[in-house]
Amino acid sequence: MTHGHPFRLLKGALGIGLIWISLALPLGSPGVWAQGDFQAQVISPPRDQPVWGTVDIVGIATHPNFAKYDVAILDAHDFSKEWRWLVQGRSVRADTPTVLATWDTRLFPDGEYVILIRVWDQGGGWHDFLFPGYRVANAQPTPTPTEPIAPTIEPEPTGTFAMTPTVQIELPPTATPGPTPTPIPGLRQPLPGSSLGLEALLGAFFTGVRWTFTLFGVWGTLLLLRWGWRWWRRR
Repeated sequence: MTHGHPFRLLKGALGIGLIWISLALPLGSPGVWAQGDFQAQVISPPRDQPVWGTVDIVGIATHPNFAKYDVAILDAHDFSKEWRWLVQGRSVRADTPTVLATWDTRLFPDGEYVILIRVWDQGGGWHDFLFPGYRVANAQPTPTPTEPIAPTIEPEPTGTFAMTPTVQIELPPTATPGPTPTPIPGLRQPLPGSSLGLEALLGAFFTGVRWTFTLFGVWGTLLLLRWGWRWWRRR
């Protein structure tokens, strides 16, 4: 067992712990990530979208006693692999969105990666900020532009054509006969002037209803009087 093997295991365990802490933070947090006085943020490229070619990493890296910052790219699935440093020891304080580093994704295999920003203070202290959710996809096919197809112009025929006048003949308008009612077999046709309207039918219906309720009322009154007479006689 070599002396570097335990260090790699410790480095991998530390990296996995840091990535879980970073994943627990909201991906769309608009504020700057801070740890004490150390502050960092990645604004571009956006997370959870594929990146390819050369990409500028725009963000913030600052501290009240700022000294420098570093930017590295980590394998999202194995932090024990080599950290690829894009920038080391840059002493430009980025209080506002600044191009922190340029990432040539063509030098990395397609896969998931994490952007690491390390901020240093003048006393030699530092803090790492991890930003997961970046996917390199250089192998995706590039659409090939298609050339527009020029329209085909057919040659016009040559020669002289004689214009023949068109004669229009207008016919006199013909009256359209209306529909003729067809009698239904077995149905008695009403005589002219004696048709029964809807209003008369409704009147006859409601008159019958009133008479029916009147008769039931008289009958019920008689039954009630009869029952009362019998009850009074038993007393």
